[in-house]
Amino acid sequence: MKKIAINGFGRIGRAALKVIFETTDLELVGINDLMSIENAAYLLKYDTNYGKYEKAVAVEGDTILIDGKAIKYTSIRDIENLPWKELEAEVIIESTGIFTSQAAADQHLAAGAKFVVISGPTKDTPTVVHGVNTEAGKVAVFSCASCTTNNISPVIEILGRRLGIKKAILNTTHAYTASQTLVDAPSKREPRMGRAAANNLAPAATGAAIATTKALPQYAGKFDGIAVRVPVAVGSISDITFIAERPTSVEEINQILTEEAATPRYEKVLAVTDEPLVSSDIVKSPFAATVDLEMTRVVDGDLVKVMAWYDNEWGFTNQMIRQIQSL
Repeated sequence: MKKIAINGFGRIGRAALKVIFETTDLELVGINDLMSIENAAYLLKYDTNYGKYEKAVAVEGDTILIDGKAIKYTSIRDIENLPWKELEAEVIIESTGIFTSQAAADQHLAAGAKFVVISGPTKDTPTVVHGVNTEAGKVAVFSCASCTTNNISPVIEILGRRLGIKKAILNTTHAYTASQTLVDAPSKREPRMGRAAANNLAPAATGAAIATTKALPQYAGKFDGIAVRVPVAVGSISDITFIAERPTSVEEINQILTEEAATPRYEKVLAVTDEPLVSSDIVKSPFAATVDLEMTRVVDGDLVKVMAWYDNEWGFTNQMIRQIQSL
């Protein structure tokens, strides 16, 4: 059983704990975050997006108890001082959003870990999307990219392999996140991210398409995109539009995606649906992508649009845990 620790107990860190507790081959042994242990336990127990956690949560000294299982909790700023060797933690989920460079992640290795999985895009580590390039994760430090990259990469890989893609562009209609503000305020990231998240549609840059090309380098320079942040707390949908290398049809596109969703490679990663879903229907879906078959369009034989739903927190976290299980 692999022993796991989490550095950064935010949205993804807390989701990771819950997913780990649903597995039989992973054991969570440590959590590190600068918030108080009482606040960490409270935010784990009560969640606006997913409701009250079904397991019992309690605090006892420097441990969080989950149905009686004790997990060591620390609040240490310097990574090299984390107790990974003492806890025998093999895999660290680095989900602070801060320590995203190779050099920073290496400090977890110095503290005793064997692998570091970064829950966000990076500039200088390998990018791994489970199902798409799973084997690239056989290194000590890697990034699982973003929720959107995990959503679109399987679709691009499948249709690129089965049909051929000349070039593509992405528009993801994305739930708001903590990088935005609740009321209008200055934003260091970009002005529109400072506008009230629950009241606006806010177009924004996204690196998801570029990150996809790190997992699928054959599309470098041929894939880009944008995001539109919308007033929902969770639940997103990607719109992937591309030029096919040969003539195709809606029927062929949907058949290809349906077939691939049933393969061992993608059965836990990709789903398809012909039901009229809306964003709340995708909440807590474990899939990286659920293709909405009714929305597939083909114009003049080679201009293709595919739309895929995703829970931008839960689906991504499940992808990350699946990749850890494959180590």
